Amino acid sequence: MFRPMMMRTRGAAMALLAGLAMCGGATTASAQADWLALCSKCVNPTVFSKSGIGTANAVAEARITSAEVQGWCANWQPGDKNCVKQQLAAEDLNKVYRATANCPAGRITPIDGKTYRLAGVWDNRDIGAGRSKWRDAAGRIVGRDNASGGLGISQQWELLCPGKGQGAKSVPAAPQVARNLPAPEFAVGQIVQARYGHEWVRARVNQVRRVNGTGGPEISYDVSLENGKRGIVSARMLRAQWPG
Repeated sequence: MFRPMMMRTRGAAMALLAGLAMCGGATTASAQADWLALCSKCVNPTVFSKSGIGTANAVAEARITSAEVQGWCANWQPGDKNCVKQQLAAEDLNKVYRATANCPAGRITPIDGKTYRLAGVWDNRDIGAGRSKWRDAAGRIVGRDNASGGLGISQQWELLCPGKGQGAKSVPAAPQVARNLPAPEFAVGQIVQARYGHEWVRARVNQVRRVNGTGGPEISYDVSLENGKRGIVSARMLRAQWPG
C-alpha cells in the first residue's frame, strides 16, 4: 500500500510519490492549493485569488508558477535537465487566468473566455461520470475529450460553485466531508489515472474520504490501481482518464 503526502505543489507531491513507490514509505498529509484546469497535459495554473464562491459572482484567478513547471517536468519529462528552463521560457508566469460563474443560474465563463450553460451531469460510467455537463453558445454539448475540454470546464465549475449542479456521484454523503471543504474533484466509481513512481496508472476511486492533515481537514481518495496496489492519495496524485 502507498500513502503519499499531500503537498501544496503538484511537483513536490509527484516527486515524493515517486520515492515512496520505490521505497514503500508512508507519510502524513498536508494542505494543497487550488488550480484551474487547462488540459490533461498542460502546466495548470495555481489559484491566487478567489471571491464570491458559490454565488452569482464567483471569481477565481490563477497564474502558472515555477513550482508548477517543475512538477510538470517531473511528470512528463523526468530526467530531462533542460525541461524546466525550456518550459519557463515558454510560459508567461505573469499571465492571469480568470474563470467566473453565476452559480445559481448555472452559467460559467471559464479561462477560454466563452460562456457555457449547465446541461445536467454525465449519467454513465464513462469518463467524467457524475460530473457537470455543459452546452456552448450554439446549444451543443461540450465533449469530455481533451480537445473539447468539457471536463476542464467541470473542474473550474466545481471550484467556483462547489456542490452545485453536480451528480450524486460527485459529492459524497454529508458525514464524510465537512461543509468548509471544497467539492471532491473525483467521484466514487470514477476511472482515473493515479501517479505511481514515474508513471500514471489506471485506477478506480473506491471512496472519497475526509482526513486530518497538518493544515486541518482535507479530502483524499481511496483508489485501487490496476497494478494491484491500493492507497489513499490527494487530488494532486490523480487526473481524469482522458480519451485518446
